[in-house]
Amino acid sequence: MGINNLHSLLGGRWFIDEQYGQSLLPSLFSILQGNALSVPTIKAPEAFISNKNGTVAANNFDADANKDNYVLILSLKDPIYKYNQECGPSGTKTKQRIMERYESDPTCKGVVLDIDSGGGQVSGTAEFYDFIKNYSKPVVAYTDGMMCSAAYYIGSAASHIVANKRVDAIGSIGTMINFIDMTGAYEKIGAKIITEYATKSTEKNKDFEDLLKGDPKGYIKNVLDPITDDFHTDMKAVRKNLSEDVLKGGTFNSQASLKNGLIDEIGTMQTAINKVFALAKKSPKNSNLNNSKQNTMSKLNVPLIEAAIGSAFSEGETENGILLTDEQANAIEALLATNAQAIADAQTAAAANIEAITGLVAAAKEATTNATAVTTAIQNALTTAEVENAATLSNEEGITALSALVAEYGGKDGGKPSNAPASTDDQGSDASIVSGVDLKHALNC
Repeated sequence: MGINNLHSLLGGRWFIDEQYGQSLLPSLFSILQGNALSVPTIKAPEAFISNKNGTVAANNFDADANKDNYVLILSLKDPIYKYNQECGPSGTKTKQRIMERYESDPTCKGVVLDIDSGGGQVSGTAEFYDFIKNYSKPVVAYTDGMMCSAAYYIGSAASHIVANKRVDAIGSIGTMINFIDMTGAYEKIGAKIITEYATKSTEKNKDFEDLLKGDPKGYIKNVLDPITDDFHTDMKAVRKNLSEDVLKGGTFNSQASLKNGLIDEIGTMQTAINKVFALAKKSPKNSNLNNSKQNTMSKLNVPLIEAAIGSAFSEGETENGILLTDEQANAIEALLATNAQAIADAQTAAAANIEAITGLVAAAKEATTNATAVTTAIQNALTTAEVENAATLSNEEGITALSALVAEYGGKDGGKPSNAPASTDDQGSDASIVSGVDLKHALNC
């Protein structure tokens, strides 16, 4: 039976203790010779549950029926890989999924990383470190064996590190490459490796090719050193009291590890479990949890937001808030964008309406002014014509009365005297009589 990612064993970069890595070589040689790995038919559980009733395998634990607070114990007791190996350990990706599964359970108070590993692949290690550092529940690392290189990288992200007083080794902070030059084996069976590069690919694989030729300087400077710089930066970010001496790659026992800031306490697995419970009580993000499986966030009454994401908050809530999937976050973003545009359109329409109303008000004022002027003119004409009850007549009635007078005077002989008031101008016409047609025109204006 083979092993996944065999290329990573032969030429990958490693956060690993050399002695630990050498112990794996017999298995590697066996694989290369076509032999099957001898593995147990039943794999040990990867995670355990520890509560007041003791410790049980996580796969035998009924989380839905449980009402007791507990700690998840996650095992890291093999070489570190990013992905699961067919006949080997599970990868860091799987470890993350296990932790995610228990993150939303309010009765799970945190995680203990049970570590006994000399390290492993560079790939996936820093990613797991970031995941643990940002985990919403307290995480405590514990070792009673080895916690070296990649294993220490991962464990350092925990809130607290406990080591048994009989540990084998802690530290080995650094990066190395361990590869096998197989060209001799190929030549022995009659194969010849020919490698050619395109004219413009002068830098392609140059550091590795130089390494094969016995010149490791480029590979160390351009590949291993930057990885180690990141390793050191991450360690200093989470281990404030870390001694510079441990960054050279050495390993230490429990007492020296405590002195150099690699660990926080010497104790047992129970020490680590108790520490998780203690941290959970102090942490604000755990303060609102209880044993009823009811997260207080589910009491929120926000149907509009739930309608936007298409699900109830109870499907994605944790003790420190609400988790949204990318799809749900995009749905809320799209809805907010639509609402923002609708608000902008409404504001534009409101501004246009205000402008229109302002114009109508001005027009109404002007019309009122014109109407007042017309009324005054009609009243003056009616008074001059001595029309009875002129003050009580409406504009229409006044125009009718004046039109009647015009018609009456127009039908009389101009040579005969009339009862109309004498003209005071040179032409003998009555300037006080206003044409009914003119008055109607003035009223309409």
